[in-house]
Amino acid sequence: MLSTPILLACIIVMISAAFVLIVQKTSANVIPGASKYTNRAPTFIIAGLPQTGKTALFNLLTTDSVKPSVMSQEPNVAEDYMLPTSHKNFKFKLIDFPGHDKFRSELLQTIKDSSQLKGLIYVIDSTINPKELVSTAELLYEILSVTELRPDGVDILLACNKSESFVARPPSKIKGALEKEITEIMKRKAKSLKANSKKSLSDDANDDDDDEVAVLQQNSAGFEFDRIDGNVDAKEGSVLKNDIDKWECWIDERAMN
Repeated sequence: MLSTPILLACIIVMISAAFVLIVQKTSANVIPGASKYTNRAPTFIIAGLPQTGKTALFNLLTTDSVKPSVMSQEPNVAEDYMLPTSHKNFKFKLIDFPGHDKFRSELLQTIKDSSQLKGLIYVIDSTINPKELVSTAELLYEILSVTELRPDGVDILLACNKSESFVARPPSKIKGALEKEITEIMKRKAKSLKANSKKSLSDDANDDDDDEVAVLQQNSAGFEFDRIDGNVDAKEGSVLKNDIDKWECWIDERAMN
């Protein structure tokens, strides 16, 4: 049997510990901006569909060599990466996300969590038929729905890979085809929202889709990259031929901004 003084001391210790835990939890959840971002390092993200050359580009940038790559099972990350250009002293984080659908939510969350997202390199297979750009446009649409929530958006490079192929499309053609496809995506979502709103007035999923459409809503003429906050540039290149100078210049320009 514990004596009364010892019992009281134990109770006081337990109450104090509980109070500290409550204060810590409250501070993390209540203080504005205390935990808004989990990645505060200057960051560039590489994204795109599978088999477009994302990981090969990551390897070329980080090892200066083209290595055979297989489908990534997790994001590749290079900490304190330095681009081999004039800005030798600038280091940043480079993240390559796998193109599989199961990593999509992680990609979008990383974009939200990065306070110094300098730019996003969206790798595209330029040999693809513009009529088959649906999946490419859908992922880009989801990315834009997140990046355009920022005051100035996020600059995006449409890295049109495999330009060495004789069937490669010019970047301008690919960019234009993506604008048309995103316009169709927005029309489909708007139509779906209108139909669902008649069935339910309080649906969280509908609210999320409504936010996406509202962020990118422009005019009846159709979606245009030039009308959003972030700059979107389309540039050709070839990882296989080590022809990525235009992409490196794009990264370099945004690294110091």
